[in-house]
Amino acid sequence: MYNIKTLRGTIFCPPIKFTTEFVASLGDLGEGYLPIIVRDNGALPVFPIWQLSSPDEKEVILFNGEKIDLVQVKESVIDDEAVLTFSERCKTVFGKILEIKEYPCTRIALAPSVIVTDKGIKSDQLYKNLFAIRTFDDTPLDSSNLSQVYRINKMLGANEIKINHVANFHAESELVTISGINQIRERYMGDFDINTMADPQYKFSIDDVKAFFDFAPTSFTGFYKLYFPE
Repeated sequence: MYNIKTLRGTIFCPPIKFTTEFVASLGDLGEGYLPIIVRDNGALPVFPIWQLSSPDEKEVILFNGEKIDLVQVKESVIDDEAVLTFSERCKTVFGKILEIKEYPCTRIALAPSVIVTDKGIKSDQLYKNLFAIRTFDDTPLDSSNLSQVYRINKMLGANEIKINHVANFHAESELVTISGINQIRERYMGDFDINTMADPQYKFSIDDVKAFFDFAPTSFTGFYKLYFPE
C-alpha cells in the first residue's frame, strides 16, 4: 500500500512581505494559525521568508520569496479523494491571497510526495516498474534514483500551455523506534510534480489558478497510475 507523505501546492508571484494587516486579512483561512518569520523583509533582492503554521503543524503556508507553498503533512493511504480535497484547499488559499494582492502568478504546481515502500521493505513493484535490473559481482542493485519528465500541452482557460509532469523516485533514510531503540532505515519515495513551465509569457489569473487545481488531480492520478497501476 502506498501512502501520502506530503501534499504541496505552489504559485509563483511577486514577494509578499509580512505585515500584521496582511495576516489579519487571511484570518478566515484557519483559526489559530501562527506567523513565523524565517528571514525578515530586508531590502531586495534579499526576499522575505515567513510562514503561517496551523496549531497542529499539519499545514503550512510558506511565503518564500517569489513563491508561495501550501504544504500539508499526511500519513494516509493515497487516494483520489485526498488529492481532490487538497486541491480545493489550494483554490481557497491561493484564491484569497491573489484576491487581496491582485497579483497575477507566473507558475502553478501540484506536488504530492508518496512513500512507495511498506515498513521499510523494498517494493518488488517499484523495482519491476522503475529500475532496470542490474548486478555487480553477482549482487543485485541495492539503491537507485530515477527522474522522468513529460511535457504535455493542455488547455488552461482559453490558452494552451505546456505542463511538466515530473516523477522522481529516490531512497531516503528515516529514524524509527523499534523496541525502544532508535534505528535508521531506508525507504523509497516517489515525488510527483505537475507544474506549468517557466515561461515569461505566462501570467495566470485567479480563475486560471483555480482551473489548474480543477484538472491537476486528474493529471496526477493518471500519471501516478502509469507507474503503479491498480
